[in-house]
Amino acid sequence: MSEPALLHFPKLGLPLCELLDRFLQELRDANRSRHTVINYRADLLRFLRHVGPEMPAANLSRTAVQNYLATLSDKAPTTRARHQASIKAFSRWCHAQGHTERDAALHLSAVRVPQPYPRALDDAVIQKVLNAIPADNLRDRLLFTLVAETGMRISEALGIFREDINLSPDDEKIAIRGKGGRSRTVMLYAAPDSLTLLRRYLSASRIASGPLFRAHWRGRSAKSRGAALPMHYRTAHYAWRRLCHEVGIEADIHALRHSYATTLVNNGVRLEVVRRLLGHKSMQTTLRYAEVNDATVKAELRQHMRTRRFG
Repeated sequence: MSEPALLHFPKLGLPLCELLDRFLQELRDANRSRHTVINYRADLLRFLRHVGPEMPAANLSRTAVQNYLATLSDKAPTTRARHQASIKAFSRWCHAQGHTERDAALHLSAVRVPQPYPRALDDAVIQKVLNAIPADNLRDRLLFTLVAETGMRISEALGIFREDINLSPDDEKIAIRGKGGRSRTVMLYAAPDSLTLLRRYLSASRIASGPLFRAHWRGRSAKSRGAALPMHYRTAHYAWRRLCHEVGIEADIHALRHSYATTLVNNGVRLEVVRRLLGHKSMQTTLRYAEVNDATVKAELRQHMRTRRFG
C-alpha cells in the first residue's frame, strides 16, 4: 500500500504491536479466560517478531502469514493449529476494526489435528503420582487432586478465584468459568479429598480474595501473597510431568480429566450427565469416553445372561 493511502486512512497505518495490545484488551473486556489471553499473547508476539512488530497492519499480507506458519512445520499439529487460530483471530479483528483492507489470514488451509483417543489412568496410578507430591506442597496437591476428583480442565482449575468458592456446610461448591465462556458449578461433596485439601490450603495460604492457585506463595508475607501472580498454565504442566517422571509414569495432565470421565461412563452414569459434569458443549465430545473397558463389558454381559436366564 502506498504512503499517501496510509496518510489518507490513518487507521491503516497503525503498527501491529499497538493493535495487539488493543486486541488483547478486548479479549479481557469480553471476559475471556486469563489463560486464553496469555496463549494469544505468546503466539502473536512470536508472529510479530517474525514479520516485524512495527509493520503497519495494512502491509500485512497473506504471504507473510503463510511464510511464518511454514517456520512451524516441525511443530506438533496441535501447536501449529493453535498458532494459526491465534493469527486468524487477530487478523480478522484487525480487518473488522478497519485497520486492514483485507483479512490476510482468510481461507488459510486448516491444520489437520488427529483426535487422540482419551487415555485413562487407573486409580492406583493416579494415587501413585499424587503421593509423590511433598506433603508441604499443598498448592500442587490440591490442584491435581481437584482435577482428578472433579474432571475439570486444568485451565478451569487455574482460573478459580477465592470468590468462586462456597464452603458453607453441606453446600460446598466452586463456580467454574469454563471453555467458551460457559459457566457451571462443581459440587465438592463428591470430591472429599479435594475438600479437605482446600480447607487446609486456604488456612495455610490465608488467601482471602483473588486467584486460588498462585505462583510461589509459600514463604511470602500476607501482603505479597495477596498480590501474587496466578499460577501459569505451563507451570502446572511442568510440575505434572516432573511428578510422572519421578514415579516412572508417562501421562499427560489431561489424562486426569479423561480418567474421571471414563470412570463415570464405565460406572453407568448417563452420557448427558457426564456431558454436564465435564462442561462439554457437544455430546459428540462426550461420546469419545463411551468406549468401555473389558471388565465392564464382561460384567454387563454376565448381568444380561442372568436376566435372560432368570428374568
